[in-house]
Amino acid sequence: MQFVRAAIIGVTLLALGIIWYDTLTSTGQNEREANDRLRAQALIQARAAGATVQAGIERFDFALRTARIATLDSPAAMALQGQLITETMPPGLVLQQFRIDAEGYLAYSSLGPSPRNFLGDRDYFRQLSTEQEDRLVVSPPVLGRLTGKWSIQVARAIRRDGQFDGVVSIAVSPEAWAEQLARFESGPRDTLTLVSAQGHVLLRSLDPTAHYGKQAPQQREYITRPSLKEGHYVAHASVDGVLRHYAWTRLPSGLVMMSGIALDDALAPVRAQNTWAIQQAGIFSGLLLLVIGALLVALRRYERAVAALADREEHLSEVLDYMAEGIVIVDTGNRIVDINPAFSAITGFGVDELRGQHISTLPAGRVGGKSLGELFGPADLHHQRGDFEGRRRDGEAYTGHAVISAVLAADGSVVHRVALVADVTELRRRDGEIWHQANFDRLTGLPNRSLISDRLESMVHHARRHQCEVVVLFIDLDRFKPVNDRFGHDVGDLLLQQVAQRLQRLFRDEDTVARLGGDEFVVAMPSDAGQAAIEPTAAKVVEALSQPFEVDGHVLRIACSVGVARFPNDGDTAERLLIAADHAMYRAKNAGRARWSA
Repeated sequence: MQFVRAAIIGVTLLALGIIWYDTLTSTGQNEREANDRLRAQALIQARAAGATVQAGIERFDFALRTARIATLDSPAAMALQGQLITETMPPGLVLQQFRIDAEGYLAYSSLGPSPRNFLGDRDYFRQLSTEQEDRLVVSPPVLGRLTGKWSIQVARAIRRDGQFDGVVSIAVSPEAWAEQLARFESGPRDTLTLVSAQGHVLLRSLDPTAHYGKQAPQQREYITRPSLKEGHYVAHASVDGVLRHYAWTRLPSGLVMMSGIALDDALAPVRAQNTWAIQQAGIFSGLLLLVIGALLVALRRYERAVAALADREEHLSEVLDYMAEGIVIVDTGNRIVDINPAFSAITGFGVDELRGQHISTLPAGRVGGKSLGELFGPADLHHQRGDFEGRRRDGEAYTGHAVISAVLAADGSVVHRVALVADVTELRRRDGEIWHQANFDRLTGLPNRSLISDRLESMVHHARRHQCEVVVLFIDLDRFKPVNDRFGHDVGDLLLQQVAQRLQRLFRDEDTVARLGGDEFVVAMPSDAGQAAIEPTAAKVVEALSQPFEVDGHVLRIACSVGVARFPNDGDTAERLLIAADHAMYRAKNAGRARWSA
């Protein structure tokens, strides 16, 4: 049956393992596939938005090249060209077109005349003024000193006769430019971000003004690996802390367009589906465990039924076992009808001697012991068992054990009773030895803690019924340890034996002298004499144990401290009396030893 139970549990665990493995594998696969789709979606968005931005940059660059030619032509041509740029671009996108002279001062603005303004300290001006290469520069957002507005500068250098002659630039509104990117977003927390090759944030579709002047972490691949065209990564945004899946692509202009999709938002449907799948697996697992639990309970009940049947079979087997030892059959008058040879071997009586005799004819063993006839009892008793004390035909006493069962007629009346008898003399002797070892101290032969507790409890019950007292003496030897240390434990053990003998001689048969262990002894005495009888008894113990002992050729002197407790004054249970006597003993020892205290 244990194998069946183990098999059921094993199959159940295997099924649960398969269910949960498939569920977790499926949910993990779903999330991986969703992440793959997000990666592809982000890259597509980055490419689309990047193409739009690159087209805008190319328009700005065309305008700058035209403006540079106009600048070299005449101021009027420059003004006309600036007017055309602001009018042909989307409204609000171009804030102004302007020119900075070679000394770094504002020389022209499409917005009209303006105060003298030094712009030579701008990064894009210094960069273009020192480079020989004719290239387009797109600056991070800068705050206008006169307008107080943020703008992105798209600029090219002006060269006259091969010499640097200033910069022509278009100021683009980052807010308006960022609005063009918003149509590529798919979620409320998704974002499109345009950064320079060095990681400076130029545009961001989500909360654009919060990122002016910001720079991306320098460990990003699009910064550290300029030859890499595209890539992706997952990171928490430094501004809002949102975890996003980023994909980026490098534009021909050198700028990098990034698309960031909020992972929690994008994966919410997949995770909800996975949660439902896990809940379904949990529900199914719970139902399966309930079914298996019910099956195990039913199996357990079946086992109990089988065990009960086995108990009955064991009882019958016990009867059969006893039949091999001894059988005696009696009628309704308790007269012996028959016995078997084994019964004759136990008792020494033959069948002819006992047939027809009353069961009480079999002699009892020790005085006061129950005989087999007494164990049978009245004829209407159906079943009883127990030990009895018998005496064989040769006079030898023995202890027997009988199991007596009634044989019933169809109407339920007793026809015969059968006793199955075994000789348990040796078994009971061993039981007695075990009991003695469990209740008596091996060294001194005195009762131990367990037996003195039982006897003391019996004395307390008797004293409670008869309104009398119980006296407890707790005796602790003084100067016993030096004996052990000086002469060894063998001499110490012999000394303890002599102490036990002296104590036994001091007290009556109805008193109990016990050894608790080590050098501690207890005496329990029923008493009717009251307080007056305690002092002489305690003093007698102190006096007796203060006399010299002759042990193994050594004259030893010890003493004792005695604590006295009385029922009911000091305690109403055996345990409380022992504790009270122990405390009293310590008071005596603290008072100077070789004395007693109550």
